Amino acid sequence: MSLAIGLGKYAVGKDVRQDWVIYGLGSCIGLILCERWEGVLGMAHIVLPASPEPDPPEPARYADTAVPFLLQEMERLGAIPNRIVAFLAGGARMLEINGAVGDIGRRNLEAVREELAMRRIRVGGESVGGTFGRTLRWNAAEGLAIVSRFGAADEVLTPVPCRPVRPGGGQA
Repeated sequence: MSLAIGLGKYAVGKDVRQDWVIYGLGSCIGLILCERWEGVLGMAHIVLPASPEPDPPEPARYADTAVPFLLQEMERLGAIPNRIVAFLAGGARMLEINGAVGDIGRRNLEAVREELAMRRIRVGGESVGGTFGRTLRWNAAEGLAIVSRFGAADEVLTPVPCRPVRPGGGQA
């Protein structure tokens, strides 16, 4: 059984042994942050690029608050920021909308990438853009970020399994 992460929600854990999944990523961004050395994982379902307030009740909902929030929560579990690698999925253009809103998927993706770059977090893999939905899954047994979409083969985003490498670190 998988832990499903809904709109604006997140999960953070150490030595994660349960699969985590975000279903129905369209314009939203599914973000996975992995720190192999300490075996700390974070995942968020980001809905919008910017929070309307500095301290929102759901910090994982917005790119500008989700990234620093996940990093802070991961650091509490022992993650070292310069060892964290990011994996992204989503950011699609699901609707043709003109005007003030524009391409929210592209704006979400740009905001997440900007937040990661500001914190010098490397992106290890991504499946973004296009006009189709995706599901992002963290396969705990294998230490892999996997993207699924209708009518296509699954795509593995992690070139190397993201599992603890420290002796005695347990299995993610």
